[in-house]
Amino acid sequence: MNAALFIALRRLRLPIIALILSYAISVTGLVLIPGMDNEGKTVEISWFHAFYFMSYTATTIGFGEIPYAFTNAQRMWVTFCIYLSVTVWAWQLAAIIALAQDRTFLAAMKRGSFSRQVRRIREPFWLMCGYGQTGALLCDRLGHAGQRVVVLEKREQEIFELELHDNGLSVPALLADARDAEVLMMAGLSHTQLAGVLALTSDDATNLGIAAAARVLNPYVPVYCRSETPSVAESALAFGTDMLVNPFKVFTDELRLLLINPEAHTLFTRLTPTHGTGRLSERLCPEGQWIICGYGRFGRLVVDVLTEAGRPCTPIDPTLLNISAKAIDGVWQDELDELKNAHLPYAAGIVVATGDDTRNLALVALARQVNPDIYVILRQNDDHSAMLFHALQPDMLMVPSMMVAQQCLAAMTSPMLLRMHDHLLTMPADTVHRLLANLPHQDTHVWEVFLNFDESPAMFTLFCQDQQIKLSDVLRDNRERDRRMESYVVALLRGGKFLAAPDEESLVLLPNDRLLMAGAVSSQYRLALTLRDERVLTYVLEGIDRPDGWIWRWFAARKERRNEKN
Repeated sequence: MNAALFIALRRLRLPIIALILSYAISVTGLVLIPGMDNEGKTVEISWFHAFYFMSYTATTIGFGEIPYAFTNAQRMWVTFCIYLSVTVWAWQLAAIIALAQDRTFLAAMKRGSFSRQVRRIREPFWLMCGYGQTGALLCDRLGHAGQRVVVLEKREQEIFELELHDNGLSVPALLADARDAEVLMMAGLSHTQLAGVLALTSDDATNLGIAAAARVLNPYVPVYCRSETPSVAESALAFGTDMLVNPFKVFTDELRLLLINPEAHTLFTRLTPTHGTGRLSERLCPEGQWIICGYGRFGRLVVDVLTEAGRPCTPIDPTLLNISAKAIDGVWQDELDELKNAHLPYAAGIVVATGDDTRNLALVALARQVNPDIYVILRQNDDHSAMLFHALQPDMLMVPSMMVAQQCLAAMTSPMLLRMHDHLLTMPADTVHRLLANLPHQDTHVWEVFLNFDESPAMFTLFCQDQQIKLSDVLRDNRERDRRMESYVVALLRGGKFLAAPDEESLVLLPNDRLLMAGAVSSQYRLALTLRDERVLTYVLEGIDRPDGWIWRWFAARKERRNEKN
């Protein structure tokens, strides 16, 4: 039985019983008390007439005495019945109002509505566990891209924020703990259209529980898990989590790319325009001494990257200064004094990476006061402080929620995009220049093309006929084949081997090749039509515009035979 219906019946049980009894007593009394017709003869009211009379009388509608005017005895009984029914109906209405305010009943109603919404989904969707700032970014980008999302969140304020935002598509959301296996199943963990599970809460232990439950209940669905703690990350990998998202590592990987190959970083931002980046200014990371304020998990990763790039670092942290963490004001003062003594006027850059936003703002203000030209990398912990941090205009800003959203969007858009980022560090300069020259500066759309039977049936048919097809031929515009579509091949994945920026003129495509494409959105749909429709593909490759439909093909074949005879 539906939980909400069960709760309603249990809460309204006594009022319903009282209402039934009141009607039964009233109707029985009217049947037993004799009446009198217009001629003075004794008559009895039928059960139907008695019930009909009580129905419109007890509900205060009023219609009159039927089938004849009542006797005094009947009117005395009806008077009693009126007061009885009004009392019972008042009790019933009070119970209904109390039920409408019952938190358990409302929660059951919401769960039932949520479950029905999820069951009615007929397209691929993502199950997001934990909304927050990361979830808000993902819901906005995915919703406006036409992808469905289902949200589980245990904080009521976040559910309220979700309802206020326009995410392009309706987002079913439930206030519940995502670690509960029953809740996960209700949210569509076993749904045939589930595209993946996103464990994005700010608590690593909760994310681990979600990943473990998802892997056990549905081992075939991809699971993306946010984790900042190494021990939790190891446990998540043991459960077979498909991707671990560490915001600190995502940012430091971007910083490493900017330090080693700035042009490759420009290419990275060009390929991921809607995913976000930590870089806010066009300045390059300068050579020289760097100061690290905050030597925690994030600070250590930054020191490793800077050291790898040949930038000497001076870490400053209250724990390194042997200062009691309880004396907050003293810690700040000693930390500021230590910062002044750390060659701040001559430092090339500073990384402010503590876990306290107020302290980070104070450290940046001091650094800019002493050294106005210093390169600033700033960590923002609270998403609600974004306006203050952007007002400081740091050169790079590390926002954990933004980093997690960036990594998840890249993985959802294309798994090859993540591999591309790994190859950017060692990519030759001429390859980077060629891609930068081809890709548009704004609104670059990235997608994958898989040359298999399901996604490219027309191409696969030609592969089975041992026909060689060059990449440059496929990229012709299917509206006018002498023109080239506004799309470019960023990378090719063939048999586990990754090739960045392949030569389009010489590359011969093979079955099961996977292409990472970039260009205009319209090019994706035109290329998909070329790969799926044999008639369109024939026109693109050979310039032959075959008629569509079997009747027109029959006429064309007949005309061709006539021409051969003549």
